Amino acid sequence: MSLSPLAQRVATGIILLAVFLGALFYLSPRIWMLLMFLLLLAAGGEMGRLLGSYGFVRYGVPASPHYIWLLPLGLIAAVTSFFFFVGRSEAEIEQMGLLVSCYALLALLALTVIPWWIARFEKERLKNVRLARAGFAIVGGWSLFCSWLAMVQLQSMSPWLLLAVLVLMWLADSAAYFAGRAFGKHKLAPKTSPGKTWEGALGALLAVTVYALILAPYLLPKSSVLLSLPVVAQWLIWLAMAWLLTVLSVFGDLFESLIKRMADCKDSGTLLPGHGGILDRIDSLLTTVPVAALMVSLLV
Repeated sequence: MSLSPLAQRVATGIILLAVFLGALFYLSPRIWMLLMFLLLLAAGGEMGRLLGSYGFVRYGVPASPHYIWLLPLGLIAAVTSFFFFVGRSEAEIEQMGLLVSCYALLALLALTVIPWWIARFEKERLKNVRLARAGFAIVGGWSLFCSWLAMVQLQSMSPWLLLAVLVLMWLADSAAYFAGRAFGKHKLAPKTSPGKTWEGALGALLAVTVYALILAPYLLPKSSVLLSLPVVAQWLIWLAMAWLLTVLSVFGDLFESLIKRMADCKDSGTLLPGHGGILDRIDSLLTTVPVAALMVSLLV
Protein backbone atom coordinates (compact mmCIF):
# COMPACT_ATOMS: atom_id res chain seq x y z
CA MET A 1 0.00 0.00 0.00
CA SER A 2 1.59 3.30 -1.10
CA LEU A 3 1.50 6.34 1.14
CA SER A 4 -0.15 9.59 0.12
CA PRO A 5 2.17 12.55 -0.63
CA LEU A 6 1.28 14.15 2.71
CA ALA A 7 1.95 10.91 4.60
CA GLN A 8 5.26 10.51 2.79
CA ARG A 9 6.20 14.07 3.71
CA VAL A 10 5.34 13.59 7.39
CA ALA A 11 7.06 10.19 7.64
CA THR A 12 10.20 11.45 5.94
CA GLY A 13 10.23 14.57 8.13
CA ILE A 14 10.01 12.53 11.34
CA ILE A 15 12.81 10.21 10.26
CA LEU A 16 15.03 13.10 9.17
CA LEU A 17 14.45 14.96 12.44
CA ALA A 18 15.25 11.89 14.55
CA VAL A 19 18.43 11.14 12.61
CA PHE A 20 19.53 14.77 12.66
CA LEU A 21 18.99 15.24 16.41
CA GLY A 22 20.83 12.00 17.14
CA ALA A 23 23.76 13.13 15.01
CA LEU A 24 23.75 16.64 16.46
CA PHE A 25 23.97 15.57 20.09
CA TYR A 26 25.82 12.24 19.97
CA LEU A 27 28.32 12.33 17.12
CA SER A 28 31.88 13.43 17.80
CA PRO A 29 32.89 16.80 16.33
CA ARG A 30 35.01 15.11 13.64
CA ILE A 31 32.24 12.78 12.52
CA TRP A 32 29.76 15.67 12.59
CA MET A 33 32.15 17.68 10.44
CA LEU A 34 32.35 14.85 7.92
CA LEU A 35 28.58 14.30 7.93
CA MET A 36 27.87 17.98 7.26
CA PHE A 37 30.45 17.98 4.48
CA LEU A 38 28.80 14.99 2.77
CA LEU A 39 25.34 16.55 3.22
CA LEU A 40 26.38 19.85 1.65
CA LEU A 41 28.36 18.05 -1.04
CA ALA A 42 25.15 16.28 -2.08
CA ALA A 43 23.28 19.60 -2.00
CA GLY A 44 26.01 21.11 -4.17
CA GLY A 45 25.50 18.32 -6.69
CA GLU A 46 21.78 19.07 -6.80
CA MET A 47 22.40 22.79 -7.27
CA GLY A 48 24.87 22.00 -10.04
CA ARG A 49 22.33 19.78 -11.76
CA LEU A 50 19.80 22.62 -11.68
CA LEU A 51 22.30 25.14 -13.02
CA GLY A 52 23.28 22.82 -15.85
CA SER A 53 19.68 21.97 -16.72
CA TYR A 54 18.28 22.19 -20.23
CA GLY A 55 15.63 24.52 -18.80
CA PHE A 56 18.03 27.42 -19.32
CA VAL A 57 17.66 26.93 -23.09
CA ARG A 58 14.44 28.95 -22.77
CA TYR A 59 16.60 31.98 -22.03
CA GLY A 60 18.89 31.45 -25.01
CA VAL A 61 21.61 29.78 -22.92
CA PRO A 62 22.75 26.21 -23.65
CA ALA A 63 22.71 23.46 -21.03
CA SER A 64 25.99 23.14 -19.12
CA PRO A 65 26.44 19.66 -17.61
CA HIS A 66 29.82 20.65 -16.15
CA TYR A 67 27.99 22.50 -13.35
CA ILE A 68 27.03 19.09 -11.96
CA TRP A 69 30.59 18.42 -10.88
CA LEU A 70 31.79 22.04 -10.68
CA LEU A 71 29.99 22.95 -7.45
CA PRO A 72 30.92 19.78 -5.51
CA LEU A 73 34.52 20.15 -6.72
CA GLY A 74 34.52 23.78 -5.63
CA LEU A 75 33.27 22.81 -2.16
CA ILE A 76 35.97 20.15 -1.84
CA ALA A 77 38.61 22.71 -2.87
CA ALA A 78 37.29 25.31 -0.40
CA VAL A 79 37.23 22.87 2.53
CA THR A 80 40.70 21.58 1.66
CA SER A 81 42.07 25.13 1.42
CA PHE A 82 40.49 26.00 4.76
CA PHE A 83 42.24 23.14 6.53
CA PHE A 84 45.50 24.04 4.79
CA PHE A 85 45.22 27.63 6.03
CA VAL A 86 44.04 26.87 9.56
CA GLY A 87 46.68 24.17 9.94
CA ARG A 88 49.32 26.92 9.64
CA SER A 89 47.52 29.39 11.88
CA GLU A 90 48.85 29.33 15.44
CA ALA A 91 46.76 32.12 16.90
CA GLU A 92 43.10 31.37 17.65
CA ILE A 93 42.20 34.98 16.84
CA GLU A 94 43.46 34.46 13.28
CA GLN A 95 41.17 31.49 12.83
CA MET A 96 38.23 33.45 14.23
CA GLY A 97 39.07 36.36 11.94
CA LEU A 98 38.96 34.00 8.97
CA LEU A 99 35.54 32.68 9.98
CA VAL A 100 34.12 36.15 10.52
CA SER A 101 35.42 37.27 7.12
CA CYS A 102 33.79 34.29 5.38
CA TYR A 103 30.46 34.86 7.10
CA ALA A 104 30.53 38.63 6.55
CA LEU A 105 31.08 38.19 2.80
CA LEU A 106 28.15 35.79 2.59
CA ALA A 107 25.94 38.18 4.59
CA LEU A 108 26.80 40.96 2.14
CA LEU A 109 25.95 38.76 -0.86
CA ALA A 110 22.73 37.49 0.72
CA LEU A 111 21.49 40.98 1.55
CA THR A 112 22.41 42.67 -1.73
CA VAL A 113 23.10 40.39 -4.70
CA ILE A 114 20.41 37.74 -4.07
CA PRO A 115 17.49 40.22 -3.64
CA TRP A 116 18.80 42.17 -6.66
CA TRP A 117 18.67 39.01 -8.80
CA ILE A 118 15.17 38.24 -7.58
CA ALA A 119 13.96 41.80 -8.26
CA ARG A 120 15.46 41.71 -11.77
CA PHE A 121 13.83 38.37 -12.51
CA GLU A 122 10.45 39.60 -11.25
CA LYS A 123 10.64 42.58 -13.63
CA GLU A 124 11.96 40.38 -16.50
CA ARG A 125 15.17 42.38 -16.61
CA LEU A 126 17.61 39.54 -15.91
CA LYS A 127 19.01 39.72 -19.41
CA ASN A 128 22.50 38.15 -19.31
CA VAL A 129 21.44 34.71 -18.14
CA ARG A 130 24.80 33.10 -18.88
CA LEU A 131 26.53 35.56 -16.56
CA ALA A 132 23.73 35.29 -13.99
CA ARG A 133 24.04 31.51 -13.93
CA ALA A 134 27.76 31.79 -13.26
CA GLY A 135 26.95 34.21 -10.45
CA PHE A 136 24.41 31.77 -9.03
CA ALA A 137 27.12 29.11 -8.94
CA ILE A 138 29.61 31.40 -7.17
CA VAL A 139 27.14 32.62 -4.54
CA GLY A 140 25.62 29.15 -4.13
CA GLY A 141 29.02 27.52 -3.75
CA TRP A 142 30.16 30.12 -1.23
CA SER A 143 26.96 29.67 0.78
CA LEU A 144 27.56 25.90 0.87
CA PHE A 145 31.10 26.39 2.17
CA CYS A 146 30.08 28.99 4.78
CA SER A 147 27.20 26.77 5.91
CA TRP A 148 29.62 23.92 6.49
CA LEU A 149 31.87 26.22 8.55
CA ALA A 150 28.93 27.52 10.57
CA MET A 151 27.39 24.10 11.24
CA VAL A 152 30.75 22.83 12.49
CA GLN A 153 31.51 25.92 14.59
CA LEU A 154 28.10 26.20 16.26
CA GLN A 155 27.89 22.47 17.01
CA SER A 156 31.34 22.59 18.63
CA MET A 157 30.27 25.56 20.77
CA SER A 158 26.96 23.95 21.81
CA PRO A 159 24.55 21.60 20.01
CA TRP A 160 21.74 23.49 21.74
CA LEU A 161 22.91 26.76 20.21
CA LEU A 162 22.86 25.31 16.70
CA LEU A 163 19.47 23.74 17.37
CA ALA A 164 18.10 27.11 18.53
CA VAL A 165 19.15 28.67 15.21
CA LEU A 166 17.66 25.83 13.18
CA VAL A 167 14.38 25.94 15.12
CA LEU A 168 14.13 29.65 14.30
CA MET A 169 14.50 28.80 10.62
CA TRP A 170 11.98 25.93 10.77
CA LEU A 171 9.53 28.06 12.74
CA ALA A 172 9.79 30.93 10.25
CA ASP A 173 9.20 28.55 7.35
CA SER A 174 6.20 26.85 8.99
CA ALA A 175 4.64 30.13 10.17
CA ALA A 176 5.03 31.64 6.69
CA TYR A 177 3.32 28.61 5.15
CA PHE A 178 0.33 28.55 7.49
CA ALA A 179 -0.09 32.34 7.62
CA GLY A 180 0.10 32.44 3.84
CA ARG A 181 -2.50 29.71 3.50
CA ALA A 182 -4.85 31.43 5.93
CA PHE A 183 -4.40 35.09 5.06
CA GLY A 184 -2.22 35.32 1.96
CA LYS A 185 -3.51 37.70 -0.71
CA HIS A 186 -0.48 39.72 -1.80
CA LYS A 187 2.26 37.82 -3.62
CA LEU A 188 5.81 38.33 -2.41
CA ALA A 189 7.62 37.27 -5.59
CA PRO A 190 5.02 35.76 -7.94
CA LYS A 191 7.37 34.89 -10.80
CA THR A 192 10.02 33.40 -8.53
CA SER A 193 7.83 31.61 -6.01
CA PRO A 194 4.06 31.97 -6.58
CA GLY A 195 3.14 30.43 -3.25
CA LYS A 196 4.88 33.01 -1.06
CA THR A 197 2.96 36.04 0.19
CA TRP A 198 3.63 39.16 2.21
CA GLU A 199 1.13 37.94 4.79
CA GLY A 200 3.15 34.73 5.14
CA ALA A 201 6.35 36.74 5.62
CA LEU A 202 4.69 38.84 8.32
CA GLY A 203 3.45 35.66 10.00
CA ALA A 204 7.02 34.37 10.05
CA LEU A 205 8.27 37.60 11.62
CA LEU A 206 5.57 37.44 14.29
CA ALA A 207 6.33 33.81 15.16
CA VAL A 208 10.07 34.48 15.31
CA THR A 209 9.49 37.54 17.53
CA VAL A 210 7.66 35.38 20.07
CA TYR A 211 10.39 32.72 19.81
CA ALA A 212 13.15 35.30 20.33
CA LEU A 213 11.41 36.71 23.40
CA ILE A 214 11.19 33.22 24.88
CA LEU A 215 14.88 32.52 24.23
CA ALA A 216 16.15 35.90 25.39
CA PRO A 217 16.46 35.10 29.14
CA TYR A 218 18.60 32.05 28.28
CA LEU A 219 20.86 33.49 25.56
CA LEU A 220 21.16 37.21 26.30
CA PRO A 221 23.20 36.67 29.51
CA LYS A 222 25.80 34.78 27.45
CA SER A 223 26.67 37.91 25.45
CA SER A 224 29.08 40.17 27.29
CA VAL A 225 28.79 42.72 24.46
CA LEU A 226 25.01 43.07 24.72
CA LEU A 227 25.03 43.08 28.52
CA SER A 228 27.28 46.14 28.47
CA LEU A 229 24.48 48.10 26.76
CA PRO A 230 21.29 49.61 28.24
CA VAL A 231 18.46 47.11 28.63
CA VAL A 232 16.32 48.67 25.91
CA ALA A 233 19.23 48.53 23.46
CA GLN A 234 19.87 44.88 24.37
CA TRP A 235 16.32 43.88 23.50
CA LEU A 236 16.16 45.95 20.34
CA ILE A 237 19.40 44.46 19.01
CA TRP A 238 18.27 40.98 20.00
CA LEU A 239 14.99 41.33 18.12
CA ALA A 240 16.71 42.96 15.15
CA MET A 241 19.03 39.95 14.86
CA ALA A 242 16.09 37.54 14.95
CA TRP A 243 14.26 39.56 12.28
CA LEU A 244 17.39 39.70 10.12
CA LEU A 245 17.75 35.91 10.27
CA THR A 246 14.09 35.58 9.29
CA VAL A 247 14.58 37.83 6.26
CA LEU A 248 17.69 35.88 5.28
CA SER A 249 15.79 32.60 5.50
CA VAL A 250 13.28 34.01 3.03
CA PHE A 251 16.06 35.16 0.70
CA GLY A 252 17.69 31.73 0.85
CA ASP A 253 14.40 30.05 -0.01
CA LEU A 254 13.76 32.49 -2.87
CA PHE A 255 17.29 32.04 -4.20
CA GLU A 256 16.76 28.32 -4.66
CA SER A 257 13.28 28.98 -6.08
CA LEU A 258 14.83 31.36 -8.61
CA ILE A 259 17.30 28.71 -9.76
CA LYS A 260 14.56 26.06 -9.98
CA ARG A 261 12.28 28.43 -11.88
CA MET A 262 14.97 29.20 -14.44
CA ALA A 263 15.92 25.51 -14.67
CA ASP A 264 12.24 24.62 -15.11
CA CYS A 265 12.41 22.05 -12.27
CA LYS A 266 9.92 21.57 -9.45
CA ASP A 267 12.38 19.98 -6.98
CA SER A 268 16.14 19.88 -6.67
CA GLY A 269 16.07 16.08 -6.46
CA THR A 270 14.10 13.01 -5.49
CA LEU A 271 16.18 11.64 -2.62
CA LEU A 272 13.69 12.57 0.13
CA PRO A 273 10.15 11.21 -0.48
CA GLY A 274 7.59 13.98 -0.15
CA HIS A 275 10.30 16.63 0.23
CA GLY A 276 12.24 16.56 -3.01
CA GLY A 277 16.00 16.86 -2.73
CA ILE A 278 18.41 17.78 0.02
CA LEU A 279 18.75 21.32 -1.31
CA ASP A 280 14.97 21.76 -1.02
CA ARG A 281 15.25 21.11 2.73
CA ILE A 282 18.29 23.27 3.48
CA ASP A 283 17.86 26.22 1.09
CA SER A 284 17.05 28.76 3.83
CA LEU A 285 19.78 27.28 6.04
CA LEU A 286 22.44 28.32 3.51
CA THR A 287 21.90 32.03 4.15
CA THR A 288 20.72 31.88 7.76
CA VAL A 289 23.15 29.68 9.72
CA PRO A 290 26.37 31.41 8.56
CA VAL A 291 25.01 34.84 9.54
CA ALA A 292 23.87 33.41 12.89
CA ALA A 293 27.43 32.15 13.39
CA LEU A 294 28.71 35.63 12.50
CA MET A 295 26.46 37.14 15.18
CA VAL A 296 27.66 34.62 17.76
CA SER A 297 31.32 35.23 16.86
CA LEU A 298 30.93 38.99 17.30
CA LEU A 299 28.75 39.01 20.41
CA VAL A 300 29.94 36.19 22.64
